[in-house]
Amino acid sequence: MKSVFLTSLAVVCAAIFSFSANAANHDAKNATVSKVSDVQNMADDAVVYIQGYLVQNLGDEMYVFQDDSGKINVEIDDDLLNGAIAPDAVVWIAATVDNEDGQPVTLEAEEIQMLPANSNQPMAMNSASKK
Repeated sequence: MKSVFLTSLAVVCAAIFSFSANAANHDAKNATVSKVSDVQNMADDAVVYIQGYLVQNLGDEMYVFQDDSGKINVEIDDDLLNGAIAPDAVVWIAATVDNEDGQPVTLEAEEIQMLPANSNQPMAMNSASKK
């Protein structure tokens, strides 16, 4: 019984450490922001940080994201959004690139933050991070 408890405790500690390491990788204040035009040429599964606007909800967790260089579709799980986002709200997104041969490049959001008015520093929209 003691062995099962210690094993379970070790698994929980490892999961917490993994989450903390993942959160550190998505530090919005220190991340280099890419443009949509740059993302189009990135490798599949590359991690990217973008900043701009969600201009259209396509349904089924798909959105159109736009910055000053272009538009790209982004899959954003409902648990990453904390309610509706105004079309004029600037968002920062940490995502992975989905660049499969013959298909348009898309992104899968891992984290999303909304920028406060008159600031370039992100503020947390939702503390949940997708795994």
